[in-house]
Amino acid sequence: MRLAVIVAILVRSFIVVCSPGDNLDEFVDCTYACEYNRECPNSQINYIDPESNMFHDIEFFNTPALYSRLLFWDCISDCDYQCQHIITRWRIDEQEEVYQFHGKWPFLRVLGTQEFFSTIFSIGNFIPHYKAFGKFTKMLRQDSNKSRKHSRSILIWNYLYVTVAGMLAWSASSVFHCRDLIITEKLDYFFAGATVLTGFHAIFARMTSMYLYPKIAQAFTASVAMIFALHILRLYVDWSYTYNMRFNIFFGVLQYILLVMLSYQNYNALRKQKQRGEFKKTAYSSFSRLMFRLCIVPIILVVVTTMAMSLELFDFFSYGWQIDAHAIWHLCTIWPSWVLYDFFLEDYGYWGNKQL
Repeated sequence: MRLAVIVAILVRSFIVVCSPGDNLDEFVDCTYACEYNRECPNSQINYIDPESNMFHDIEFFNTPALYSRLLFWDCISDCDYQCQHIITRWRIDEQEEVYQFHGKWPFLRVLGTQEFFSTIFSIGNFIPHYKAFGKFTKMLRQDSNKSRKHSRSILIWNYLYVTVAGMLAWSASSVFHCRDLIITEKLDYFFAGATVLTGFHAIFARMTSMYLYPKIAQAFTASVAMIFALHILRLYVDWSYTYNMRFNIFFGVLQYILLVMLSYQNYNALRKQKQRGEFKKTAYSSFSRLMFRLCIVPIILVVVTTMAMSLELFDFFSYGWQIDAHAIWHLCTIWPSWVLYDFFLEDYGYWGNKQL
């Protein structure tokens, strides 16, 4: 889930600094030749030596109008893109290692997207958050019509914040993987942090039953919002990959710990109910189901998402298939989001009625 997002940020930030393709002499020569031959505006290349530059006579193609007008591919960035693939195909023919450029594998543009599968799977991740948003807003309307207690609505509002942050985060991720720009990268990182904070906020409030005390809950919500605002301000004043990574990992780990603690809390509460005889023999299947849904499912989520993180730690890329570990990781995060919201609903449906 969200901690995996943070590991992705950490790995991506490290790779940006350590992309070996950027320093290849042939890549530099290729981009110089392209900018010179195409007479790119704002280019600093005024001369290339035909004898030392092996790319001086290559015919570089012009940037497609769709890309230049809608996706902000100028002449210089397009030369960079073309040379990435010229060098990559040459290295493949020579049976040499494929390198990353600017922290990314050399993806081919597909329907205008830089990373097609990561974009598609990011859109796929948007769907469970969108569906959950619809469910929680419907529940809020129903509670309002039935004049439910305010404390019950606070719990749903907390989960609604998680869905909104998730929709924003995966929308930003989709845009970022479609077109990597400074602004799209920053938005991707900002909203990734928002998902971690809203998840921490919702699970902590649920585990401590803070939603039973509206004034305390409001103060806690305001404090978390202030933390996020200060986080954005800190990055705006001085962008730091290291700080951003530490901030998100801290709250991501807290969220995972809280989810495990909530699972254990549910286990103890259900066991006490069974000892008091609240579950009849005919209701044993219901008890078993509740134990699985409220106690085991959160543990499975933590284990599965932790395993999915290995895709970020052990990166791989297929030039032929145009897919990498990061895209597959995006695919692997779709199912946990569905399950997490099902857990929120199950937990709310059972304990909400009993505690309130």
